[in-house]
Amino acid sequence: ILMARAAAQQAHLANLTAQADKMLGVLYYYQGELKSALKAYQASLAYYEANEIDIYAVECANLLNNIALVYTDLGQPGLALYSYQQAEPIYARLGTEEDKIDIRFNIAVLYISLRRFDSAIDMLMVTIKKRQELRDEHGVAAARATLGTAYKQSGQFELAKEHILTALHYFQK
Repeated sequence: ILMARAAAQQAHLANLTAQADKMLGVLYYYQGELKSALKAYQASLAYYEANEIDIYAVECANLLNNIALVYTDLGQPGLALYSYQQAEPIYARLGTEEDKIDIRFNIAVLYISLRRFDSAIDMLMVTIKKRQELRDEHGVAAARATLGTAYKQSGQFELAKEHILTALHYFQK
């Protein structure tokens, strides 16, 4: 990826450089190099934001979502929430149903870490409903497991157990 980025940059191919920066961000993120991932995502985002064209809007939202994930892992929930809040209206306007559901799910997970359980639970219930409409059983199970976590951390142990067991049953199948 580094060689592709260098070649794209040397040839003054800004779009390909931005794509390579995003891929570097993904690579760094999965290697646990969060600060490097953040820098790469921000470099990519800067290109797309400078070219304010709707064809890049969803790419910007994807990068903002990735940036929020990094901030969450860095223990900076305020910055994570800010990035999600920037991405959400873009997805609402131009994203797929999957994009809209994914960002709401990610925000719900952040709300759990912020101990905003009521908001997280509400968002996860909507996520489950939307995933059911799309017949996405895996997504429903993942949302139920996360909902179980929200209920557990809010002290609602019976509801937590119900949702976690439902998710576990799916994953065991």
